[in-house]
Amino acid sequence: MMGIILASGSPQRKKILKKMGLRFKVIPAHINEHYSGFIKPHAIVKSIARRKAEVIAEKYPSDWVIGCDTIVCLSNGEISVKPRGRADAKRILKCYRGSYCDVYSGLALMHKKSGEEFVSFERTRIHFRNFSHKSLEEYLDTGDWKGRSGAMTIEGKGHWTTKMEGEYWNVVGLPVDLLKKYLKMAHIV
Repeated sequence: MMGIILASGSPQRKKILKKMGLRFKVIPAHINEHYSGFIKPHAIVKSIARRKAEVIAEKYPSDWVIGCDTIVCLSNGEISVKPRGRADAKRILKCYRGSYCDVYSGLALMHKKSGEEFVSFERTRIHFRNFSHKSLEEYLDTGDWKGRSGAMTIEGKGHWTTKMEGEYWNVVGLPVDLLKKYLKMAHIV
């Protein structure tokens, strides 16, 4: 019996798939997500999403596997990974004041047995207001920044956005519109 596997342990991605009404298993792909050299953000997330899906698809060739990866690119071009601590989170968050960031999510849907594979990415630009030092410290106190690319969460506290260009769910961690398109192309839904 063919099923769907999410190759991620992300609680946000699990919630999104449940909201979509999909039945799936969660089997996180533990891969080295390191990249080096000058690589464009969209190429990074596509490559990592594909590798995540491929690792799990090798073990479960009869199932459809969803791989996803999300990174945040600051307006200065820096790729912002998960912060190493409060000070690093604060440095990253200060970059957003009165500026913007781009959230890139790579998505892979793969079925090893049939050889079918869909891989692409989504970009969403978020514009921020010039938030206060107090607001920043209050957000840091929540701990919502921990384990988050770009030290932020769009669905929690710290609503400093003024405008969003692109898909909201992409910022949460899974490009839903792209996934729906792939699921239709694969005749899953």
